[in-house]
Amino acid sequence: MPNTETQSKYHASLAGKRPRTGIPSEEQLFLPARDQLDSVLEKNGALRTGTPWDAGDVLQFVFPKKYRQNSFEIAEKFIKHLRTHGGKLSSAQINAFVKESGASRATFFNVVLKRLAETGFIERQPEAGGHRVGVTWSNGFSGYLDKIAFEWKRLEPRQT
Repeated sequence: MPNTETQSKYHASLAGKRPRTGIPSEEQLFLPARDQLDSVLEKNGALRTGTPWDAGDVLQFVFPKKYRQNSFEIAEKFIKHLRTHGGKLSSAQINAFVKESGASRATFFNVVLKRLAETGFIERQPEAGGHRVGVTWSNGFSGYLDKIAFEWKRLEPRQT
C-alpha cells in the first residue's frame, strides 16, 4: 500500500535514529499458519471453497481477535453497520454509531477507522464544507490481495 502522509512523517522522524526491528504493528496483516486457520476463524475447513466467511472472519486478518480484541469488536460492528446502510455512511451516521456502540471515540477514529481506510476496506468521502468525512465500502483490500495472489500464481515455475 502506498505510504500515507502520517506514515511518511513517521518514517522521516526516524532518520538518523537506531532502526526498529520488525514490522510496525500498524503495517502488518495477521496471517496464521494454514493449519491454524480453522481454530483462528472457529470454522471446520476454513480454506475450503464452500466454507463461507463473514465480515468478522475477514477482519481477523487486520484486527486479530487474539491480539486486538477491542479493535476487532468495534471494526466488526462498524462493518456490519456499514453493510446494513448500503455501504455508505455520512459523518453524522458515523458519530451516531460511535455513540450507540459505546466505543471510545479515540479508538474508533484513531485506530479502527484509520486502519480500515489504510487497508482498503473503506474509502473516506469528504462531505460538503470539507470538514466532515463520510465513508463508503471499498474493494481495495480484495484488489490488493487478488494482485498478490495473481502474481504469485504467475511466478509458478513451469514444468518442462
